[in-house]
Amino acid sequence: MTARRTAAGATAGPTPEQRFERLVGWLTAEGRIDVGDAATRLGVAQETVRRDLRVLESRSQLVRVHGGAVAVEPESLASPAAGLAVTPGSGPVVSEDRALLEALWTELPHAGTLLLGTGRLTLELAHVIVNAPPDDDLTVVTNSLDVGLVLSRVSSLSVYNIGGTVSPRTRAQEGDWALTELHRVHTDVSVVCPVGISVERGLSQPTPAAAAVSQAEVAAGSRVLALVEGAALGRPSFVTFAGIDEIDQIVVAGDPSPATVQEFTERDVACTDRRTMVGTGRGRRS
Repeated sequence: MTARRTAAGATAGPTPEQRFERLVGWLTAEGRIDVGDAATRLGVAQETVRRDLRVLESRSQLVRVHGGAVAVEPESLASPAAGLAVTPGSGPVVSEDRALLEALWTELPHAGTLLLGTGRLTLELAHVIVNAPPDDDLTVVTNSLDVGLVLSRVSSLSVYNIGGTVSPRTRAQEGDWALTELHRVHTDVSVVCPVGISVERGLSQPTPAAAAVSQAEVAAGSRVLALVEGAALGRPSFVTFAGIDEIDQIVVAGDPSPATVQEFTERDVACTDRRTMVGTGRGRRS
């Protein structure tokens, strides 16, 4: 997240719209926002976060609860209209990270097998894939109900949801059933969405169930890519599921701190963001 400078030259915090985007992104990935934690991550006062949550609730983007907020039950993907087939180019407009995800899609396999974990960014990547579906035979495996529903609209794709207990917060499939199926799967590329990632603690998720699924997704892939929010970089979450030496590349949304990115590159982990991937075409087709 890029800081602003005031007229006097002092560094200011993120704009309201930047805060709104990050709050919604965290809510999508984690299912809940804690006011104190969000204030620390954004570098603002808790009252600022409370005010932002009131605005987002007025926009029907969340529901405030004691100490924070939870996600609104998603309805659009489950509606009858959402089940209709769509044609390339008819997917919804995604966030400011669209250019990053479009560049990433050109570097992911367009044939073979691809695994997509659960997260805001993989859901937006799914919309990018719908807009530019592959010509070759591609099989996509996912534990996200929403990702599976979006991709199922493209008749040329073979889409597999792994099954399991559905998380009411993230609509991810978890539990023993999901793990059993994942242990049988091998993919050319696995794309996981950790809520936290740091050099010392590796990749992490907010619950043991989510971490167990992500660990199995890492084990399934010949190549593993971590697709993360900029705010997650350098900030571990509750349960670690993989070390950074187990992944091949980190792709970061938003505007991560160059110093934090350098921490990963110094450990020989490719770490790219919108500027480097879109500007240089960095990445490779598997």
